[in-house]
Amino acid sequence: MPAPLSEAEYDFIEQLGLAAEAGGLTRITARIWALLVISEEALAPAEMAALLQVSRGSISMGLKALESLELLNTRTRPGDRQKYFEMREQPYTAMMQLQARRASANLALVRAAMKRIEKPSAQKGLQDLETFYNIVLEGHANMLTRLEGASS
Repeated sequence: MPAPLSEAEYDFIEQLGLAAEAGGLTRITARIWALLVISEEALAPAEMAALLQVSRGSISMGLKALESLELLNTRTRPGDRQKYFEMREQPYTAMMQLQARRASANLALVRAAMKRIEKPSAQKGLQDLETFYNIVLEGHANMLTRLEGASS
């Protein structure tokens, strides 16, 4: 079992939980993320549940969300059937790449709709959405360049 959390660590976990909740993640997902950011080792779900004082079910749901953002690596230990989770190498680069792929797929969907939907009012809305996704993709490209440069 990992060492208990310090007051500063617990405070960071709680603050990131609240901040990320405002951005759309569940608080428990953000708390797991924060715990893994500061952890010195990969943790089993039971260890996370004990450290964060939440149910294993909550941990499981939070881990699924973090895995869907491509932030985590899963490990095993010899003689142990449990999975252990840790932050992956360059997690935020991987997350931005995922977000860029999703935005690109959404842009393709919008462009396909622009070819098929003829109403002028719909075309205006679709053009606005196309502009939005183009700007999002430019932003992702800039962020990826900076993140990749920072990790070199």
